[in-house]
Amino acid sequence: MTIRVSGQSRKQCGFTLIELVVVVTLVGILAVVALPRMAENYDSAHAGSVTATGGALASAVIILRSQWVVKGAKGAQDNVEGYGEGNVATTQLGWPSDANMGTGSNHQATVTGDSARCVRLWMALLIVNAPKVSQEKSSQFDYWVALPEGSVCKYYYMKSDQNSRIEYDLKNGSVITIL
Repeated sequence: MTIRVSGQSRKQCGFTLIELVVVVTLVGILAVVALPRMAENYDSAHAGSVTATGGALASAVIILRSQWVVKGAKGAQDNVEGYGEGNVATTQLGWPSDANMGTGSNHQATVTGDSARCVRLWMALLIVNAPKVSQEKSSQFDYWVALPEGSVCKYYYMKSDQNSRIEYDLKNGSVITIL
């Protein structure tokens, strides 16, 4: 004799079509809402990094010039003592002009074509944890120095496509951050 139990349901395996449609719709809505915000935060983070680095460079320039004034210096100096490793040279007006060159320092405000000099200044002024800078355009570095013209060193930020840069003018010590 066989006994049959009716009303038992079979075990459900997998998802129904409606469940799959709901999940795909929710993921789509989340992507539409979240991705633009994530991209915006990404750009904001890079802009913040460039702004902070520009501020650090401006502070370093002012501190070095202050040391030049405090020491009673007049005219160009080969190595201003009291800042960093004491290896930064100045122009006649006391603005940082070169670094790590000792008595061979260039004291002129004109840097046309001398990207190596802009790199030396960057590294000597931003002493600790300085973002990486190079004369060559490469994604391995944080900044690259465009071939300088006149008295301005231009440091282009390489970690985003926003064309952000920091400009240091050796003639008057100004540091400008362009986002």
